[in-house]
Amino acid sequence: MEGLKNMMEDNVESMLNHLLPTMPNICSCEDCKLDMATYALNRLHPKYARTAKGAILHRFDSLTAQVEAEILTACVSAINIIGSHPHHEAKDGANSKENNTAAEASSTDSNAAPAASETNTVNTAGNTAS
Repeated sequence: MEGLKNMMEDNVESMLNHLLPTMPNICSCEDCKLDMATYALNRLHPKYARTAKGAILHRFDSLTAQVEAEILTACVSAINIIGSHPHHEAKDGANSKENNTAAEASSTDSNAAPAASETNTVNTAGNTAS
């Protein structure tokens, strides 16, 4: 719907833009930043505003230490998760861990069974099931 804005998007974007320059080993390309923002926003309560007055009220409300801590926690978690498993090749040209497993399985033998990580699932009790 036009006219609605999740104000948390601005807060998360601002926090990521503040944190990422302090972490030179973490990819901060646009795709990774969007993945990080998505991860963080899915863990925060949305704060929608429709008018400029609503946006101002949200900005005032989000100045509390509790809200800032929640945003910081969600963003740091997103940076750690997405930064360690980017959905693209690493900066040095090597594939990420996820892509390496799939590439090794397919390059070994095209008729071989998929790697265990591709066929097994883990239930909540930690038992492996095929």
